[in-house]
Amino acid sequence: MQKLKSIKLYFFSILKLFSLSFRNYYFTSRYYNKKLITFIPDRIFYNPGTHLSASLISASNDFYKITDTSPELLWKIGIQNKQKFENLHAFLWLAKLDRKNSKKVTKNIIASWIDNFFNYETNTWEMEVTAKRIISWASNTDITLEDSDKIYKKKFFLSLIKQSNFLVKNLNILFYDPSKIICCAAIILSGMIFKENDLNYKIGIRELEKNVKNYFDINGFPKSRNPEDVFISIKYLILIREWFKEAQKPIPDFLNDIIQKCGSCYLMLSCTNKQFPLFNGATEINHKDYDVFLKNLKYKFINKKNEIAGLIKIKKKKFEFFIDCGNPPSNNFTKNYQAGCLAFELISNKQKIICNSGYGKYLSSKLTLLSRSSAAHSTLYLNNTSSSIFQKNKIINKVYGNSLLQKHQIIKKTYADEKDFYFIEASHNGYENNFGYLHTRTIKALKKEDKIFGYDELKKTKSYSNPLVYFIRFHIYPNIKIVKTKAGNSVLISLLNGEAWILRSKTNSFNIEKNIFLGNKNKIINNESVYISGNVNAKDTVSVEWTIERID
Repeated sequence: MQKLKSIKLYFFSILKLFSLSFRNYYFTSRYYNKKLITFIPDRIFYNPGTHLSASLISASNDFYKITDTSPELLWKIGIQNKQKFENLHAFLWLAKLDRKNSKKVTKNIIASWIDNFFNYETNTWEMEVTAKRIISWASNTDITLEDSDKIYKKKFFLSLIKQSNFLVKNLNILFYDPSKIICCAAIILSGMIFKENDLNYKIGIRELEKNVKNYFDINGFPKSRNPEDVFISIKYLILIREWFKEAQKPIPDFLNDIIQKCGSCYLMLSCTNKQFPLFNGATEINHKDYDVFLKNLKYKFINKKNEIAGLIKIKKKKFEFFIDCGNPPSNNFTKNYQAGCLAFELISNKQKIICNSGYGKYLSSKLTLLSRSSAAHSTLYLNNTSSSIFQKNKIINKVYGNSLLQKHQIIKKTYADEKDFYFIEASHNGYENNFGYLHTRTIKALKKEDKIFGYDELKKTKSYSNPLVYFIRFHIYPNIKIVKTKAGNSVLISLLNGEAWILRSKTNSFNIEKNIFLGNKNKIINNESVYISGNVNAKDTVSVEWTIERID
């Protein structure tokens, strides 16, 4: 049955690729590009505050030193370096430029971009990139438009009209996700800056409301279960709201509601180290600058929940613990999903200790596939397989994204806040179909000490005749020093903040191996991982006990 579904999916993927190829051919035609120009505006009627779009890019983010670079040289950066290419053509870095000395060179760069890319081109007109470019150009008119001549103004306005109309005509191609929110934001803004474009304003709000209803769960968490999507979503939702306030336009109730709910999720994910946890497709996000932005605009969120979207958080003083006890998303939202069921991360005194490996989507397709595996997470796995099985066909994944052939299910989950400790227990059936075992992880975190008791159990539900090996991994955050003791059943962990921790096991010995950390968007970082392994040998139950605690 599974094979039949894959064949059907492969067939539809071929048809879809053919359709996409034809569509791209049509988009490059003179007829289509002429259709995108619906009117020629004379002026803009709303100038968004530059400080609002500046929130979309962190202060530490590298932006282009354009004053020393010829515009024509900039466009030679190829799509091979996808992140750099998209950052360049999105123009969000405009908000970080020196306002006094960059007017002339900024206009030269934009004029050069328009000369080279006025008509549709597949990569530079990718929808999210186009949306960010519209937002950036319109939000930095003090250097992109002010004091310009009539010829430049006409080119600038026509390009904005073409790009915004392109988004409106193709918005239904996108499924519900942060990219669609970004595109809705750009469409709304195009309707605010040009009064002739008022229809775009209405379309953008209508489509944004649809996206909110279909993309977020009841708690305001994206259905992808990806923490990074929370960060992207809240930034653009608040950006839209601030535009409405600035332009003295009514703020829709649905927008206020989702900002409060999504903001509560943002608060739950926020940590003392100013980074979101690495689960379900997230890369490292530093939210320090955005926290300042929210404070300046007087946004205050409230969160009283210890669990949202299957992610459970324990927080006490300087100690923070996250564990993923959730099911995989539905097929429409698995694009960046990772098989990290029952994986955890641990932070002490602003320093992450145990982590997951991150997601390699910005680095390479091979690293993306590797980082989806359960082995890339601080959890248990069997025979080098993952708790959920991914589609590996490149053509299917190119069309439908990261789809799943087999999904685990959480079959038991308990959380308790007792007098002296926090207690979490969860089980999943991800290995039952192939190997006949259920995995249960139990966590007991003491309140008066920085100590966690961990217990992993494999319980047999049916026979499996072939050899079966289990692994339990503890990925160590980069630049942390670890040493295995002579006895082999404990590992000393030395943190950069001066703390010392020890990982122990009563039942097993530890091994240490070199590893790679993929949480950084720009580069691969070396780190180490500690692991326990053993043979299952058809036992009815396999139990592994471990503890991790801070030592003086």
